[in-house]
Amino acid sequence: MSTLKPAGSEAPRSLSKLQLAAPIAGWATVLEEVPDPAFAQRMVGDGIAVDPTSAELRSPCDGVVLTVHASRHACTLRTQTGAEILLHVGIDTVGLRGEGFTVHVREGQTIRTGEPLISFDMDLLARKARSLMTVMVVANGDAYTVTHRVQDRAVVMGEPLLEVSGGEFTAAAETSTETAECQVRLLIPHGLHARPAAAFVRHARPYPGSVHVALKGRSVNGKSVVALMGLGAHHGDMLTLTVRGERAGQVVQELAEQVSLGLGDTLRPIAEATPLPEEKPQEAVAASQPFAPGTAVMLKGTLAAPGLAVGQAVRVHEEEPKLSQKGRGVQDEERRLAEALAGVRRDIEVMLQTEGAGSAARKDIFQAHLALLDDPEFTGAAGQGIAIGQSAEWAWKAAIETHVQVLHGLSDPLLKERMGDLRDIGRRVIAFLTGQGGTRVPAELPPDAILVANELLPSDLAAVPPGRLAALCTARGGPTSHVAILAAGMGIPAVVALGDAALRIPTGTSLIVNGDRGELHVHPPEAAREATLGTLRTRASRRKTDLATAHEACHTADGVRIEVFANLGRPGDAAAATAQGAEGCGLLRSEFLFLERLTAPTEDEQAAQYQEIADALQNRPLIIRTLDVGGDKPLAYLPLPAEENPVLGLRGVRVSLRYPELLRTQVRAILRVKPLGVCRILVPMITSAHELQAVRTVVEAECRELGITSPVHVGAMIEVPAAAVLSDRLAAQADFLSIGTNDLTQYALAMDRGNAYLAPQLDSLHPGVLRLVAQTVEGARKHGRPVAVCGGIASDPQAAPLLIGLGVTELSATPAVIPGLKAFIRTLTLPQCQEAARQALELATGDEVRALVTSKWQAQ
Repeated sequence: MSTLKPAGSEAPRSLSKLQLAAPIAGWATVLEEVPDPAFAQRMVGDGIAVDPTSAELRSPCDGVVLTVHASRHACTLRTQTGAEILLHVGIDTVGLRGEGFTVHVREGQTIRTGEPLISFDMDLLARKARSLMTVMVVANGDAYTVTHRVQDRAVVMGEPLLEVSGGEFTAAAETSTETAECQVRLLIPHGLHARPAAAFVRHARPYPGSVHVALKGRSVNGKSVVALMGLGAHHGDMLTLTVRGERAGQVVQELAEQVSLGLGDTLRPIAEATPLPEEKPQEAVAASQPFAPGTAVMLKGTLAAPGLAVGQAVRVHEEEPKLSQKGRGVQDEERRLAEALAGVRRDIEVMLQTEGAGSAARKDIFQAHLALLDDPEFTGAAGQGIAIGQSAEWAWKAAIETHVQVLHGLSDPLLKERMGDLRDIGRRVIAFLTGQGGTRVPAELPPDAILVANELLPSDLAAVPPGRLAALCTARGGPTSHVAILAAGMGIPAVVALGDAALRIPTGTSLIVNGDRGELHVHPPEAAREATLGTLRTRASRRKTDLATAHEACHTADGVRIEVFANLGRPGDAAAATAQGAEGCGLLRSEFLFLERLTAPTEDEQAAQYQEIADALQNRPLIIRTLDVGGDKPLAYLPLPAEENPVLGLRGVRVSLRYPELLRTQVRAILRVKPLGVCRILVPMITSAHELQAVRTVVEAECRELGITSPVHVGAMIEVPAAAVLSDRLAAQADFLSIGTNDLTQYALAMDRGNAYLAPQLDSLHPGVLRLVAQTVEGARKHGRPVAVCGGIASDPQAAPLLIGLGVTELSATPAVIPGLKAFIRTLTLPQCQEAARQALELATGDEVRALVTSKWQAQ
């Protein structure tokens, strides 16, 4: 948050009239003549069309440029009255991807009537576009009325064409003059997509006054999920929240705090924002001949959920129910819509109560769907359609499609993927109203069913009985869609974005889905089927065998003791980890206690949570990392200074030493855990012995205060190259060292681990990183200190022989991999591992290191 304007009075806005001039010369006509149903049916807004005779679009009024479409064929202006005027050159010109267009303005620019906006190559558009028809509509038309339309004649550029009456706030609408405004930075990595938008609305909607959210000169209704999503707010944007009515100052602060906490999503500082890959245009879905039986085909898509599956295709077809446009009377249609909304709401509430695989993801997704059902943007737009004689289903579909078009026009691929949520809600309500097109997935599924569809919706998966799906594949969709999230939660592989070729797969086709590689094999040879089934049987059998011995202590084949611990993130993880054979917790990320709250946790709160975890571990060692925030995990109640690169700034132990009361409280809570000595303290981001000694001084002081005389182990995390180089100095002060390979790799290779473009190269088995591990072990050995690895490679079986060969004696891994990891370690010998490690240190790349391990241990 930054500035807050004190509550005060603001004169309510009265109704106003705005003249819009012709933005282009040509023949003016009604929207019904436009060969695009979104414009012809006024889904986008009311206005007029011009069949142009000139090749330059000019501003129809004074205003501010809100947006310029990425394809340069459209722009939106905001007028002084608040009306948002969309100007769109040609039909289907978005497919030209900017070819033939020249933009003369930029977003945020103040513009005057008659100034040039966009010029275009008329000959090129005439050849390649569906139509040259240029449209001017009021995009936020709920508060405005279009009157005095000039139509069915030639117009010259600049002559009066439309009159727009209305305004966002009127004297009748405002009962209080108290107004408060606050700015807050949006730190949600993917912006205001469905879930955080729904969370904001849940906080804003109970307030009787008005709530608006503004960005780049555009203001939307803060009580509407769709309006917030359509705002297109990205990570790092500064939002302006405006509240009008009683208690405006208090409410705006509360809402700003919710935004600063992430609205239920994780937070990422500005420095770690990463560019999104350029989106490829979708191809039209075309009917094609099925793949010839017996001809093997491999389709490449995008990994959405990992895993391997063999089964038969079950096609999910999209059948649009026939809708009647004409209603049976306003009261009757309003009643029908209300009943449909209530019925769908009941169905979703039942889904929310259903437990099972992926239940946490189900809850988040379907709670967002409930918020969409209550969204005033939908119900208001549908109500307007009913009021002019439309049927409930026709009006509802028009309301949905209008906002789908808004999301489709955004540049953020993740926000575009939320279109599936809107379509899902739209389809469910229409199915209730018409009795057609209910559940698209067949009620009876074979046990090895693999769903194949153009696009799947969350409700499609929610209706499938547990255990009946082997995998799913779609022609469209993305890896962050809600269907992908549900699939991962259900533990089934999923491949998306396969393209139109996926629609050539009929029901009953034999398939192999390789979710690990994003591949779909159609009509695979019998030998490939059998080999894959064999792999699945081997994995299942090995998993069962590994789990049977997972609770035994782990030794190499020649008797070297290797402790295998678990990384934990919250109390509920501990019991599951011990069930997988964890011998303790090698890293408890204590941030779960500190994030997503307005005040720091008390000593009693922390002690109770740590004790719960210790009890679940049944007296096994519990290594608690002290608070690791700053950088990618800011806290609302911790006033950290703004930094250009917080990953290299105030984070980890630096925060603890800057705010010693936070450290002291956490240390006391840890020391209270029973039995005494079960907990060890791990300090993050250590770069010098001085920092570690400062923390140990706090620990010793609190021990004296609590009357504790037995030693408390304090360890240092090795996460930066300097710590590895100085490991002998650190080991003189520390009781143990633990290597965090995720950060160590990031800093050693100078690659931001949040950067999607660099992720494939960020390999912790890079020889440079392995040499830092070797140096850490050598420094610790001088003082007889043990070395653990708690980073990502501790969960990678290919890394285990190398780490053991370098002298690591403890691995702290993801709980799910522990049975297999322990089983693999039992097949190794120390001389084998030492020789492999020696060879790996002499290689040049991580790929070469992995090839070395694979050649020596083929079966793993």
